[in-house]
Amino acid sequence: MHFIIVMGTAGCGKSTLSSALASFMDNNDLDVIKVNLDPAARRLPYDPDVDIRDYVNVDDIMNQLGLGPNGALIASVDMVAGQIDKIKEEVESTKSEFAIVDTPGQIELFAYRSTGPLIVSALGGQTTVNLHLLDPNLVRYPTGFVSLALLGLSLQFRFTAAQFTLLAKSDLLSDEEVNRIVEWSTNSAQLYENVDTEGKGVTRDMSKIICEVLDRIGSRGEVIPVSAQRQEGLDVLYAELERVWVEDHTP
Repeated sequence: MHFIIVMGTAGCGKSTLSSALASFMDNNDLDVIKVNLDPAARRLPYDPDVDIRDYVNVDDIMNQLGLGPNGALIASVDMVAGQIDKIKEEVESTKSEFAIVDTPGQIELFAYRSTGPLIVSALGGQTTVNLHLLDPNLVRYPTGFVSLALLGLSLQFRFTAAQFTLLAKSDLLSDEEVNRIVEWSTNSAQLYENVDTEGKGVTRDMSKIICEVLDRIGSRGEVIPVSAQRQEGLDVLYAELERVWVEDHTP
C-alpha cells in the first residue's frame, strides 16, 4: 500500500484536499481509502474509511478527564499511539492500493510530538509521500513564504520521506500571486530580493538568513498550485506522486 500523508497548518485545507485527491484517484479507477487521524474533527468533507474517532474522541476525553479543549486535544493525540496496531490492522484489512491520511489540524501536535512519526512509521507500506500544504493567506508574502519553507524543511527532517509542497486553495489568489509564489520556490535569488525589499526589521533580517540556509541545503522543489474547489492541479500532483512510486520500484 502507498501512503499519502497530508500535513499543514490549521485552516490550510488538508481535509478538503484529501477529499478532492481521493475523488480524483477514484474517478481514475484507483483503489484508494481515506484515513482520518484528527480526533477533534467535527465535520469532514469525506466519509473516512478508517477514522481515529472510533478509538479516540476529544469530547469523551474532556468529560472523562475534566480537561479543557487544548488539554484534551493534546491528550487525545498522545492516546492515538496506543491504538496504532488497531489502526494499522483496519487500514490493511481494506486491501487497498493507496491510502490518503488526513492529519490533525494542529500540525505541531502531529509532527512535533512522538505520535505522528510513530504512526507513519508503524503504517509502513511500500512508499510514503508527504504533502505539505501552504496557507495562501500567509505564503503570499515573501517572509511568510520563508517561514513556511522552513516549516516544510522541518517536516521533512521529522518524517524522512519524499515530500511535495502544495499551494493549497490557489483559487483564492490571483494568477500573478500564484506565479510569484511558484517562482520563489525555484528562484532563490528572486525570493531573497523580495524579502530584502518587502520585509521589515528583524523579520526581514531573519528571513534573509533563512533564505541562505534553505539555498545551501537545496531541498526545495517547485511548489504545485492546487485548488480542491476548482479541481485544479490534482492531475499534476498525481503525476508527481506516480513518479515517486515508479522510481521507488525501479531496479
